[in-house]
Amino acid sequence: MVVRRNMGANRVRVTLTAVLVCLMVSSSVLYAMSEKDQEAATGLSGPEAEKKPKLDVPYEPTTPEIAQEMLRMADVRKNDLVYDLGCGDGRIVIMAVKERGARGIGVDLDPERIKESKENAREAGVTDRVSFFQQDLFKTDIKSATVVMLYLWPEVNLRLRPRLFTELKPGTRVVSHSHTMGDWKPDKTSEVSNHRLYFWVIPENLTGTWTWSMPAGKGNRTRVAVVRISQQFQEVKGSLTIDNADTPLVSATLTGSKVRLIAESEVDGRKVTTEFTGRAKGDAIMGSMVRYEGGRKHKAPWRAKRDPATKVALDK
Repeated sequence: MVVRRNMGANRVRVTLTAVLVCLMVSSSVLYAMSEKDQEAATGLSGPEAEKKPKLDVPYEPTTPEIAQEMLRMADVRKNDLVYDLGCGDGRIVIMAVKERGARGIGVDLDPERIKESKENAREAGVTDRVSFFQQDLFKTDIKSATVVMLYLWPEVNLRLRPRLFTELKPGTRVVSHSHTMGDWKPDKTSEVSNHRLYFWVIPENLTGTWTWSMPAGKGNRTRVAVVRISQQFQEVKGSLTIDNADTPLVSATLTGSKVRLIAESEVDGRKVTTEFTGRAKGDAIMGSMVRYEGGRKHKAPWRAKRDPATKVALDK
């Protein structure tokens, strides 16, 4: 009986041990399958999965037709430096380099997209004129860009907008695929395959009080002109006085740094129209003024200066 009891106990121990081993193996298999599933879903495992960056915008490639239209809208030329913020596989800047002779810089947070972009640049034979960087677009130095391409989300566009105004040079062209810039109205739009494209030119900041001297018409006497300009993005408004007399400003337009003001007044019963055109840079405008009066035309240089204390930010 004793022998049988020990043999039974041994059988119980063997059985329990087998069950525990099976449970451990099953648990390991299940855990391994979980890791495998995760790896299949992300393409990464272990420490690599932890390093995968969180993307503001998911990758969605732009079609070649849309990319070509974006380059056309921006009138990309060989002297341009095209930035694509969120470049994906790099197709837009590669196309800008290969088809239009420009230079290009692509920025993306996803290392896989940057790897793909570099491979595509090598295949296109343009690695000497295009560069790609894995980095945050909000930390990217964009001051040297002459063209900026975007395919982001509306809220990302709005977060980026103040930097476009403070860092880009006036005259820099911006094209956005599908999404607007909030209350910053586009200079023009286009549509390709039911996709809306938006185009802007970064405007010079004309806000503030500008003064200049202008000929009085007889002798060497001059008159003092003062224009006070308010501005919302590229839209400008102003009030003009000449020798302290209000002179209606019937038109004020701004494209990049190009300024055009048209004033109308009446002198001895005759309509007088004066057109001011020039290019603004900092606190100075240099150009010409043309006075139309009684069928006659008088042209003179236009040199306006701004009081720096009156300048205000365009997009805070």
